Amino acid sequence: MKSPFKSVFCGLLLLLPILTAAAPPPKFKFVLYYPQVPPYMYQDNQQQEVAGLIPSLINEFFQRQGISLSYVIDNRKGAEHRLYAGDVDAMLLAKNWTEHPELLVFSDPVIMHRDFLFATKPFAANTTPANWLANARVCTRQYYVYEALEPFFLKGTTRIDSSSEAAQMRMLQSGRCDYAYMNEHVAEWLRQHQFSDLTLYRSPSSFGNVGLTIAMHNKWQKLLPQLNAFLKEQRENGNIERKLAAEIKIKSPVK
Repeated sequence: MKSPFKSVFCGLLLLLPILTAAAPPPKFKFVLYYPQVPPYMYQDNQQQEVAGLIPSLINEFFQRQGISLSYVIDNRKGAEHRLYAGDVDAMLLAKNWTEHPELLVFSDPVIMHRDFLFATKPFAANTTPANWLANARVCTRQYYVYEALEPFFLKGTTRIDSSSEAAQMRMLQSGRCDYAYMNEHVAEWLRQHQFSDLTLYRSPSSFGNVGLTIAMHNKWQKLLPQLNAFLKEQRENGNIERKLAAEIKIKSPVK
């Protein structure tokens, strides 16, 4: 007589490969927003991959975590709203640039973000932003909020929006604006790679110092301690500074 226990045991053995099969790794969608922002994140057409400081860091982090990372291209405004909805999982963003920070969780700063005015003529000595910006035209990015410049816009400074930082540079070069307002690292990358013939002068002082963070949908809150620990490790061993310098390929500083 065939034992019922033996039949059950044999059945379990048949199921064992299914039960023990490795579960697929969780998936994580990170936004590469367009127009792109080198040296932080951009599409390297020669290598056919997403490149820059941030991908060089997060690729390693998610590999360590066993999480499958992919990149999704979207514009800055659309990406932010998709992040709120959970359609994408993260993007590079400072907390005070968001409309609904309560819907997101933010990493510790990857790097400090400093904005400056850039001009094709030297800034006069012993002058202030009030002197520079009086009745001036400033090239800015469409959809961006510029808290530091708002008081000047209310007093007559003209804001001229553009689609990208590269477009800001072209407008500055052609004389359509008096200043381009942008991040120091982005400006230096553009000068090195796309505007090497342009003599560029940076304002003597910056307009705020903001921590640039990785903003994630709050469903990834449990991942935040590991991400912050990884970023701390990368800061302390000098990797972030080295990777940024390698991306910019600094030859000489902006004047």
